[in-house]
Amino acid sequence: MASRLNPPRGGFSMESLRFPLAALGIFGLLAGLGAWLVQSDFGLVPRILIAAGVLLLGIYVALDPEDVWSKLTGRGALYSGNTVAIAVAAIFILGLLNVLGSRYQTKVDLTANKQFTLSDQSYQLAQALPQPVHVTGWLTANDSRKQDFQTLLTDYAAHSGGKLTFEFNDPEAHPADAVAAGITSTGTIVYQMGDKKQTSTGTTEKDVDTALVKLTRPQKTLYFTTGHGERSLDSTGPQDYGTIKQNLTTDNFTITPLNLVTQRAVPDDAAAVVVAGPTNPLLQEELDALKAYVDGGGKLIVLMGPNSKADLSSILQNYQVAFSGNVVIDPAKSVPQDPRVVVVDSYAQHAITQDLRDLTFFPLTTNITYPSTPPAGMTITALAQSSSSSWGNTNPQQIQQQPSDPKGPLALAVAIDAGASQGSSTLPGATPTPTPNAARIVLFGSPDLISDNSLQQVPGNGTLFENAANWVASEDNLINVRVPDTTPRTVVLTSSQMNLVAYSSFLFLPLAVLAAGAAVWWTRR
Repeated sequence: MASRLNPPRGGFSMESLRFPLAALGIFGLLAGLGAWLVQSDFGLVPRILIAAGVLLLGIYVALDPEDVWSKLTGRGALYSGNTVAIAVAAIFILGLLNVLGSRYQTKVDLTANKQFTLSDQSYQLAQALPQPVHVTGWLTANDSRKQDFQTLLTDYAAHSGGKLTFEFNDPEAHPADAVAAGITSTGTIVYQMGDKKQTSTGTTEKDVDTALVKLTRPQKTLYFTTGHGERSLDSTGPQDYGTIKQNLTTDNFTITPLNLVTQRAVPDDAAAVVVAGPTNPLLQEELDALKAYVDGGGKLIVLMGPNSKADLSSILQNYQVAFSGNVVIDPAKSVPQDPRVVVVDSYAQHAITQDLRDLTFFPLTTNITYPSTPPAGMTITALAQSSSSSWGNTNPQQIQQQPSDPKGPLALAVAIDAGASQGSSTLPGATPTPTPNAARIVLFGSPDLISDNSLQQVPGNGTLFENAANWVASEDNLINVRVPDTTPRTVVLTSSQMNLVAYSSFLFLPLAVLAAGAAVWWTRR
C-alpha cells in the first residue's frame, strides 16, 4: 500500500509541496530581514514576513522530519556546514577589520600636491587647542560638501588628542532643533568652545583654521574715531557701517568708539585705530595723539574720500604717502553706469590680498600717492590700483581728462609696514621680515568701500577690509592659511589606449573568466 507522502504515480503527493514550502519559507525570512534593514524598524511588515517564513519552514520539517535529519547529518550537510563555517569566519574577520579600521584610522595621500593632507599650521592648531571644541555642521542630506567636510574634520579630530569632536544635523529634517540653536540658514557651521562660539559657512581647511583661530585667540579691540562726520557703526543705512561692525565682531574683535578730544590718547589696549570716513578736520590735539600712537608702533586704518576736509598729512608724512583728493575716473574698469566706481580684479602680492579672488568696487575713490622707493626699513605696497586707462580728476566740474591730471594706474589702497627690513613697493614679491611693535598702516581711498550698501552687493569689499584689520592687528594667521592646490590632473589617452580600456572591461576580462572555467572543466571531465 502506498504511503501518504508517496502515493502511486499520477496521484497527489505532499512531498511535491515540500520544496515550494521550503523555498517560500526562505524567501519570507530573507524578505523580512531585508525589510527590517531598509526600514530600520522591526515593524508590522518585517514581522509578518519573518513569521510566515518560520511557519512555512516548520511545515516543511513537519512533513518529513526524518528526511530533514538525514540531510542535516549526511555528507552533504557536512560539506555545507564547512562552507557556512568558512563564510561566518570570513564575515567575522571582515567585521573585526572594520572595527579596527574605524578606531585606528590610517590615510595615505597619494596626490602629488598633498591635496588631502592637512597643512602644518592645521596640525599645530588641532594639537594646541586649549579646551574641547565641538563642531556642529547644519548641512542638509543632499549637501555635496558634507562627505569631504566630514573627512576633513576627522583629520582634525585625529590630531587634536580628542579635543575636537563634531556632529551633523539636517536643519530641514529637524527644523525645531535648528531654530532652538539659532540657525537661520542651511550650511551654517558652529564651533563651540566653552562659552565662546564661532560660526562659519565654509567647509574648506582654510575655513576651519580661520574659525579655530578666531575661537581660541584673545579678543582684541578696534577703536573707531568719532566726532568728525565718520560713518555710523550702529545703524544699517546704505552709507553706514553696521554690517562691517558685525563682521569684525564675528572675527572676535571688540568694536569701541574713540573720542580723542575727551580721551586725549589712544588706549593701551587698542589693537588698531580706524579713522572711518571723516568729512571734517581733526583737532590738533587729536592729530598729535594719533601721531604719537603711530610713531610708537601703533596700527592704523584710514578710509578717506576725495571730498573730506580732514588732513592727516602730519601723521603720514614720515611714510611719504598722502591722499591726493582727486576723484579717480576709470572708463576701462568700472561699473557701466558710473566710471567713478572703479572695479579691481587683481591685487599686489601681500598678506592682505594673497588669497583674495573676488572683485572689489571702490565707489567715488581718491588715489593715494606713495614713493617709488620707500624710506629705509619700510615696505609700501599698492594693494589695489585702477587701470592704465584711468586718471585722477583734479577738476570736480569737469569729468574729461585734463593734461595735468595724474594718469593711471593709480593706487586705491596702500599698506605700510614700518618694521619690515626687506622689500619695497617696487618689489611686490619680496618677503619682508617684520619687526615687533612696528607701525602698520592701511589706507583706503573710498569710505564707501565698506558701507552697508557696498557689502550687500560686493562681498569682496568686506573680505579686503577684514583682512586688512587682521593684518594691522598682527593676526596674520587668520589670512595666511594655506589653500590646497586643487589643480585638476588628467590623463590623456590615445584612441588605441581608450579602446584597450573599454574592451578589457566588457569583453577581454569576461572571456578570460570563461576560458579559465572551460580549462577547469576540461581537466576534470
